[in-house]
Amino acid sequence: MTKLIPVSALILLGTAWVAAALAASPVAPSRKAEATIRYIHKVEDAPGETSVSRRSGFQEAMGAALARQLKRPVRFMPLPRKRMMGALEAAEGDIVCGYSPAWFQGKVDWTRPFIPTSEVLIASRHVPPPVSLEDIRGKTVGTVLGFNYPQVQGRLGDGFVRDDAPSLELTLRKWQGGRFDYFLATGVTVERQFASGELDAGFSQLVISEEKTGCAISRKGNLRVGQVNAAIDAIEKSGELTRLLRLR
Repeated sequence: MTKLIPVSALILLGTAWVAAALAASPVAPSRKAEATIRYIHKVEDAPGETSVSRRSGFQEAMGAALARQLKRPVRFMPLPRKRMMGALEAAEGDIVCGYSPAWFQGKVDWTRPFIPTSEVLIASRHVPPPVSLEDIRGKTVGTVLGFNYPQVQGRLGDGFVRDDAPSLELTLRKWQGGRFDYFLATGVTVERQFASGELDAGFSQLVISEEKTGCAISRKGNLRVGQVNAAIDAIEKSGELTRLLRLR
């Protein structure tokens, strides 16, 4: 005689089977909704010195502001400049801000430019203030290893004589030690160095270019350009960008 199984028992068996199936095949979490933003920022890494991550008020505040707009958690990743692009290309990080494609070349996507910056030539007190880039043709200029200077290279060609150091801080030390009379930097960096006493008075400067920089986005990471551009729009419209720029 066939034994009948109560309907209630069949329901319980079905529920147990579904639960077991779900446990065996977990549903992948929503990557775009929950993934932490891995925000890369520069830390100097000089040979023979211990790498120390200088807290960047601007970079940390910018990363936090973008994360708030995107409703995501953020994790800050300090890396030497020469490793930053590789980390983006390998999807080990998601975003780097404050650069332009001309300076920071690689297989990444870019947001719209929104961070104003300038490139300046600093001259020591021992030489006449330069009035154009032609004044430094054939003369040694302090530069950062691996960094591109498209305006200077385009104007001077082979007359652009570089003396590379691993970091701008080491370039400044070499300049102060008399190794060369000129070095290249951003205007914001020079203002910060002067305010902190790292750069003594008496120098002259020539503004080479003024532009706006943006953020490089990993093509294989947790962010997309449209998302970040929308967050940038919101930060600008709220007036928060003005406050953030004062932290540089």
